[in-house]
Amino acid sequence: EDSLFLSYFDEFMALEPRVVQPREPRPVPRPMTEGIRFEDVDFSYPDTDRTALQGVSLTIRPGEITALVGPNGSGKTTLVKLLCRLYDPVAGGISLDGIDLRTFDVVDLRRNLSVIFQDFAQYHLTVRENIRLGDVMLDEADTAIEDAARDAGAHEVVSRLRHGYSTMLGKWFDEGEELSMGEWQKIALARAFVRDAQVLVFDEPTSALDPQAEWDVFQHIRKLAQGRAVVLISHRFSTVRTADRIHIFDQGRIVESGTHEELVALG
Repeated sequence: EDSLFLSYFDEFMALEPRVVQPREPRPVPRPMTEGIRFEDVDFSYPDTDRTALQGVSLTIRPGEITALVGPNGSGKTTLVKLLCRLYDPVAGGISLDGIDLRTFDVVDLRRNLSVIFQDFAQYHLTVRENIRLGDVMLDEADTAIEDAARDAGAHEVVSRLRHGYSTMLGKWFDEGEELSMGEWQKIALARAFVRDAQVLVFDEPTSALDPQAEWDVFQHIRKLAQGRAVVLISHRFSTVRTADRIHIFDQGRIVESGTHEELVALG
């Protein structure tokens, strides 16, 4: 098993990045005014024939919550990966305030994005370190860390731990404390909230939370959306209907778009 792990590790370390850095990168506009635009975007994952996205066009505007809905494998998370420049489209373009994403420094672009995926990471570090990973430029004593925990509903969980924000999480180390999935999810949300990003992406961010905790989180997401662009992927009807605009995906295409009321009217 160890030999197999080392083989995989060696292959991983030898990988060359597919995303190319621009020679003379442009600064990311701050504040963002027009938003992010996908224009007729096609994408297929490397070494596969299946088209993950086909002819996708949409705009994600500052101050709005944009929801992406559809069955598993319909292209929602793929769109987010293109937004983060983990991949580049094979056709079409993605722009921020009218500027192609490929002209920005990748690190600078990603500092303006805050993403929480459904399979969020569980770091065997202290609570404070877990949250601070959302913005490592913060000082360890910065009050923004605890503020983010309160906004994510994690502060009550932390206050019950033996050493509060200094408690080691997980069971890898001595005195580490394990959390439930819902509690881990609150820590991950705090990590997303602590980042001063212009674009917030939530991919099933409340799947392990109870209805009251979910409601509280979305009240804060609504507050965060003021002046920022929020992308929300969810299968929960109660969550999606609160979005300003909803795009329904099916087999890599957008098949319908509108507000909740408009989509209900369309049947």
